[in-house]
Amino acid sequence: MNIGVFGGTFDPIHTGHLILAERCREEAGLDQVWFLVSYVPPHKTDRQITRFEQRCEMVTLATTGQPAFRVEPIEKELPPPNYTAHTFAELQARHPAHSFALIIGGDSLNDLPGWYKPAEVVRLAKLVAVPRPGVTLASAAELAARIGVTANQVRLQVVECPQVDIASRDIRKRVGEGKTVRFLMPRGVEEYVRERKLYK
Repeated sequence: MNIGVFGGTFDPIHTGHLILAERCREEAGLDQVWFLVSYVPPHKTDRQITRFEQRCEMVTLATTGQPAFRVEPIEKELPPPNYTAHTFAELQARHPAHSFALIIGGDSLNDLPGWYKPAEVVRLAKLVAVPRPGVTLASAAELAARIGVTANQVRLQVVECPQVDIASRDIRKRVGEGKTVRFLMPRGVEEYVRERKLYK
């Protein structure tokens, strides 16, 4: 199967995440999209993050009803910090019959050459990139030159997606201020946040 891997902290998951995942699933010909919940994100060690189990539960609530979506909690089993290269190597080892694609925003795509072992990332995964407003996407040839691999080693597909300007940090802020978050996330996730008094 062709598996799209959509990684994130998902603190909390919101409607924008789901629209992006579904569009990439369809346009990139993916059989499934696995929501890879970050356990210890290397770039977010400066703030308190909701417990991993609760973030997984929110993603499960959000993706119920779309059988092509699933939660992938593998990063909890791997030694931190969780680098993409390590995670994809483990996914490929566990699922050798699958082909993997990394669903990535345009801004993160441009930053990819600075990631930990970027050559390993592009070896293990096709790149499915979603443009961001005001960001010029690097081409496969540009990425290859910066990473130090040949151009044909970077498998890049760009997927145009509706720009839904929702950010998890803004949702956390609104919840903390007692403001409505209706329609910013699935109703089940909204109720979960309310019942467990998250982000207060």
